[in-house]
Amino acid sequence: MTMPVIADIRVRAVDAPIDPPLRNSLNVIPRAPLVIVDVRTTDGAAGTAYVFPYTPAALGPTAALARSLGAGLVGRSLAPATLWRELHDAGRILGTEGLVQIALSALDMAMWDALAVRAGVPLCVMLGAEPRPVPIYASLRGWGAAMLAEEAGQAVATLGARWVKFKVGQKRLEDDLDTVRAVRAAVGEEVGILVDYNQALSLPEAERRGRALQDLDVRWLEEPLPVQDDAGLAELSRRLSIPVQGGENWWGPATMHKALMAGSVDLCMPDAMKIGGVTGWMRAAAMAAAHRVPMSSHIFVEASVHLLQATPTAHLLEHLDIAAPLLAEPVAVKDGMALVPDRPGMGILWDEAALTKHAADV
Repeated sequence: MTMPVIADIRVRAVDAPIDPPLRNSLNVIPRAPLVIVDVRTTDGAAGTAYVFPYTPAALGPTAALARSLGAGLVGRSLAPATLWRELHDAGRILGTEGLVQIALSALDMAMWDALAVRAGVPLCVMLGAEPRPVPIYASLRGWGAAMLAEEAGQAVATLGARWVKFKVGQKRLEDDLDTVRAVRAAVGEEVGILVDYNQALSLPEAERRGRALQDLDVRWLEEPLPVQDDAGLAELSRRLSIPVQGGENWWGPATMHKALMAGSVDLCMPDAMKIGGVTGWMRAAAMAAAHRVPMSSHIFVEASVHLLQATPTAHLLEHLDIAAPLLAEPVAVKDGMALVPDRPGMGILWDEAALTKHAADV
């Protein structure tokens, strides 16, 4: 059997505004710096993927790493799982977290996209799954009761969202509770409410706030403690009835394994970029299934709508499409369900004019 061969890897960068900006208790994120990787094979198949290194300052280093690592893949067979293992083995001396992992994931996702495009099937089919609609949770961008209540109402009206998630962590617990009450009034009793603390609390404060929030029928408590505190998260999970959610800051499957073994989450939501691309996600999905932990996604809508199809314990897809302004056709949502694009690969179609407008010189 003849394997396709990688002929060329191109790396581009864009820096587009996020409107409205993303806000949480610790940060405001006004821009979407993306590194885009395009993989082309010798027989003409082309794949693409993007990663989001969060700050424009990281665009140059991430792009440089992707170019350097990608140069070593030219002339190799298009075998993403094999190359993922080789790249991670070779990267151990430097460490395969942070920007190294981000660059590796960009390459991995683009290679999987090219493989599916070459086969003429959606990525989820390449992974052995049937394309089906995926329930979303609308991830809100605002801050504070008034802004979030308005945004939540719009998400339910325009997307048909049956779940909404928003950031909390104001100085006073009562302000968090007022925010939940305001959102509840805006969306009604049938919509599930999810909250995210972005690692902002101590264990005693997380327990205090968690007990109050569970009385308001909040359906998950996301990242209440620093992600490294597996023992604290496990203890919090034991003390509360509200499920503890986490995983977007797990760097690779090994970190996820440690967290699951510690019992630090009741629900999980790996990030396709940080967990290791498509290859890393599939390893993560197997672990979640083994531990019977429901698994949702974190941003990266275009990849995640496929990856959740092949996830045995698939739960919800985060609808926060930071790349949408740069796409000719963003992932469609109907009646609260994300639809798999009817195109080969991930189905990413870039708006080249938008990419040119927001191009970053790296």
